[in-house]
Amino acid sequence: MASNEGPQVSQTALEMIDITKTFPGVVALDRVALTCLPGEVHALVGENGAGKSTLMKILAGVYRPDSGRIKLNSREVGLASPSQARDLGIAIIYQDFNLLPWLSATENILLGHLPRTGLGLIDWTEAGRRAQAVQERLGICLDLREKVIDFSVAEQQLVEIAKALSWPKDPSLLIMDEPSAVLAGHELDQLFKIIRTLRGQGVTVIYISHRLDEVFQIADRVTVLRDGRVAGSGEVAGLDKPRLISLMVGRSLDETFPPSSGRPGRVVLEVKGLSSLDLGLSGVGLTVREGEILGLAGLVGAGRTALAKVLFGLAPADEGEMLFQGRPLEARNPRRAIQSGLALVPENRKEQGLILSQSLRSNGSLVILERLKKWLFIDSRRELQVIRRQVEEMDIKTPSLDQEVGYLSGGNQQKVVLAKWLSTSPKLIIMDEPTRGIDVGAKAEIYRLMRRLADQGTAIIMISSELQEIIGMSDRVLVMARGRVAGELAGPEATEERIMTLAVGETLPGVC
Repeated sequence: MASNEGPQVSQTALEMIDITKTFPGVVALDRVALTCLPGEVHALVGENGAGKSTLMKILAGVYRPDSGRIKLNSREVGLASPSQARDLGIAIIYQDFNLLPWLSATENILLGHLPRTGLGLIDWTEAGRRAQAVQERLGICLDLREKVIDFSVAEQQLVEIAKALSWPKDPSLLIMDEPSAVLAGHELDQLFKIIRTLRGQGVTVIYISHRLDEVFQIADRVTVLRDGRVAGSGEVAGLDKPRLISLMVGRSLDETFPPSSGRPGRVVLEVKGLSSLDLGLSGVGLTVREGEILGLAGLVGAGRTALAKVLFGLAPADEGEMLFQGRPLEARNPRRAIQSGLALVPENRKEQGLILSQSLRSNGSLVILERLKKWLFIDSRRELQVIRRQVEEMDIKTPSLDQEVGYLSGGNQQKVVLAKWLSTSPKLIIMDEPTRGIDVGAKAEIYRLMRRLADQGTAIIMISSELQEIIGMSDRVLVMARGRVAGELAGPEATEERIMTLAVGETLPGVC
């Protein structure tokens, strides 16, 4: 795999040549080159902080490079703004959805260019026709009149894709930043079907993902960034997973999941007949033991996160029984749950797990402030000792303890969330998508930490949309579907095929 700008071809859809971008004290990109061919899916991979997002923001007109050139269809262009990039046929779908939830799917799809009548009013008939035309192009089926807030996450992803393709000038280059982060199973299959449809229509797709299996499944070629430089670029067919990981992290990395070193102990949590009408849970039952990692699998909307919310006191149950260490669990609110010995690592660390504008120190001590009190004040010396221990034990990379966590990489942010909860010495940790949006190196560290905690007797409930992660890390797997436990699998029974057979619903989102 050559460390250059890719194969020499007679026609290219995109050439980014010697792109350099610096921020105060940081060289984000150092003479990076990227070449994409017409109608190909080109994967862009690398660890957090490697420069992927910066490079794509330059291509989308959000940032301007310090130096370098950009060519579209062999013609050099300047990209001074997102609107200029859009006019040149470049569309981008960011990982964090950019939708207006209280507007309809049609309004979101055509946002910024809704058709008008001669009197300047919105032409709803024409708007509906245009939105429907985009649907048909993608082969999807949504209720375009419905508000986006009522859509599932998978359906919202479809709206984002439709929005990117709805502008008067059809995009010839589509950037997709972690589009599969919230998808699993058939939802992921549908995304890949859409991408193949676009490729067949001549659209070049740049696909950013931390899920390396997807690179081999969907991409034609791949470019690897490491520390702001190109580590390699070439055809996916000429690579294997260990080689790709080595290019990303600069070393070989054993991505096998660490094995369990013991047998589960006493039952920590027992749930019987748990139901919540508002959250769609019905008759859920489960047990989890000391030293056990219980995996919760299922499609988006199956009820996994809803169950976590009820267990942690974020939402009430209508009926059912929860026993924690043999006693009734009355987690009416998170404070009571924490006092009982529960911890929750939420699926969205940026919105639910961290205060991004606050320091690492403030975030790390947030849930143990009562313990750190000395009279009416926080014992700063004890707080500092706790945070230093967190940073050392979790190997958190940070310039200082006063660094705002919003500026840390995704992997280090996730470590801060975990460290915060481990300071409470929990008996049971619920981890909702613990490795979402972090690179392979950070994933391996999280896996080792989870297994170490389990070996020390901590019970773990792990919710994950990555089937290999579920199978590799779980001692047992519960599969949820439509708010119920559809089945339990253990050992050799826990295969991707059997999990998906249990998880699949009657209908798939957005499919006609």
